[in-house]
Amino acid sequence: MLAVFCKVPYQPFVDKEKSIAKTPGIGNVSKAREALRRWHSRHGRHGLPWRGRHSPYGVLVSEFMLQQTTVAAVEPRYREWMRRFPTLRDLAQATEQEVLSAWQGLGYYARARRLHAAARSIVQDHGGLIPKSEEALLSLPGIGTYTAAAIMAFAHDRPAAVLDTNIARVLARWSNQRTPVDSAAGRKELARAASAFAGRRSARKTVSALMDLGAMICRPKNPGCNACPLRPTCAADDPSSVPRKEPRAVTLPRRECRAWIHRNGRLFLEHSAGPLWKGLWILPDIGSSKVRGRPLARISYHVTRYRVTMSVHAVAGQPGKRLRGFTEEELRELPMPSPHRRAIAATALPRHTQCTK
Repeated sequence: MLAVFCKVPYQPFVDKEKSIAKTPGIGNVSKAREALRRWHSRHGRHGLPWRGRHSPYGVLVSEFMLQQTTVAAVEPRYREWMRRFPTLRDLAQATEQEVLSAWQGLGYYARARRLHAAARSIVQDHGGLIPKSEEALLSLPGIGTYTAAAIMAFAHDRPAAVLDTNIARVLARWSNQRTPVDSAAGRKELARAASAFAGRRSARKTVSALMDLGAMICRPKNPGCNACPLRPTCAADDPSSVPRKEPRAVTLPRRECRAWIHRNGRLFLEHSAGPLWKGLWILPDIGSSKVRGRPLARISYHVTRYRVTMSVHAVAGQPGKRLRGFTEEELRELPMPSPHRRAIAATALPRHTQCTK
């Protein structure tokens, strides 16, 4: 990484030899791309495991994992995943429970099921080879426009408009885009800029460089403009005010109450039928009307636009037939959403909270 970052208010750059137009054009794209690639060859994040060999399977896995999850959180889980399922066929042949168990800690478990389904579809319909065309990629489970573009660029080095959060921020600032980037019109503007910037050759290098620049220099707050290779061609008068977004939806509170049923060294859980956390093991829902006394534990978490407060309550009586008991050791390997795992840990799995008849 660069040693110097901008900590002072941005000062507009003036080229002493030649004035540069404020609206980026094709000439500026070429100049910017060259400067960006030179910067990236020295300062890029070349140590990320999925960038080493540019394995199409490795790219597929990383793109599913990186959806709504940070690079720092994904990197160790990616390494573990590749040890457990080293090839696409290994993943396709695994059971859903094995896949969900390996996904623990990444959240949004529907991604794991979609990745699993995509692997099986690729083996069955594409001879085990990850497609190179956007049309074929979009036909696979769980792959939308962004993931298809990312696979084309990173796995196959084909031109594609890859627009993750970092790249969108870089391009919106570079082009001084005033249209909200999360609007339909804003997304079209960004796609045009991304396609122009990627060029026809070495798309992988350009897209990787844009992504790294957004993560390392063109940050959401305090962008390091003095160290930015795109500064001579950047049109932004005030980078910190870009990109613009539509007003956010209001976060709504939600409450849920879960049962703590612990018998003979086993904690009883239910198998979620979905839609949330389908196929995972969770603490049984008991509804607020049946709650008595203080909870054993209380945690909070976000899901979509809700801020959920989960309370865990000791429940007397025998567990129903739909529940299954697990020992403390079994719980460690059980596919379970992280909020429920945190709730169990907060309740202190526990020798002293067993309910009696």
